[in-house]
Amino acid sequence: MAEARRIVVTGATGSIGQRLVPELQRRGFRVRALVRSVERAARVLPPQVELFAWEPGREELPPAEAFAQVWGVCNLAGAPISRRWTPAVKAQIVASRVELTRRLVRALQQWGQTVQVLVSTSAVGYYGDCGEELCREERPPGKDFLAKVCQEWEAAAQEAAPRVRVVCLRLGVVLDPRAGALAQLLPVMRSFLGGTLGSGQQWFPWVHWADVVAAFAWALETPTASGAYNVAAPGIVRFREFCRELARLLGRPCWLRVPVWALRLRYGELADALVASQRAEPFRLRAEGFQFAYARLEEALGELLGTKFVRASSQSAG
Repeated sequence: MAEARRIVVTGATGSIGQRLVPELQRRGFRVRALVRSVERAARVLPPQVELFAWEPGREELPPAEAFAQVWGVCNLAGAPISRRWTPAVKAQIVASRVELTRRLVRALQQWGQTVQVLVSTSAVGYYGDCGEELCREERPPGKDFLAKVCQEWEAAAQEAAPRVRVVCLRLGVVLDPRAGALAQLLPVMRSFLGGTLGSGQQWFPWVHWADVVAAFAWALETPTASGAYNVAAPGIVRFREFCRELARLLGRPCWLRVPVWALRLRYGELADALVASQRAEPFRLRAEGFQFAYARLEEALGELLGTKFVRASSQSAG
């Protein structure tokens, strides 16, 4: 019975994790979280969550007791991407995704005899810069830094197969006013400094945070779900269209253009990732029955910003 199932979550105190945990509880799951600080986690997670301390940077496995009678695992851990990529930062990005997932899988193999499903995070950065080409899930990975990280990240998760059903969710740019790209863009737009990065022609695979949470729950609860899935809204737009719509809803202009060379001065190698084009649409998700609550950008941004532009059709199926 679903109400008796236990789920272990990594990255539970992150922006998506804090949204996902209460949704899993609402669906009847019992949640355990692997966290660096039990005290901090207790302040941001619901009181019913069982907390287990784990410091993955010390190259140790998670505690065995966290996996007792566990049915599923959601792996959301990962250090922030949006900062200048020094060698130390790049090493941290890899360790917090690839190495952490490998240790998590080793723990499943050693202590998680009852675990049946692992839902692990990845990103559409898997494809690299694809220009105008469609990024279907079967497309080979790109060759840049993020693409290689995502490829190794997914490979680490797949080491749990075939005993465990493994699902890798390739997330687009998650829209959340509390964190991530939207949280960084809002103050810029409100200060009348809105504009595009690079040409603005690059495809921008956005997704509302609520659909990300729903995709994790769907992957857990759908026995036939397996392998990689793009989690990006079907209403994909170019970055300049995204910026213009955001500016319109805020009643602000969108007039600046930040050239790539200026981005490279500020962010180094990250600049190329910021202007990469990934026309990643949710081919497998939609084919297998998942429905997006927010398939159109206007509706998603309207809900996130609490504006009057939300239409009655915003809950229509993707």
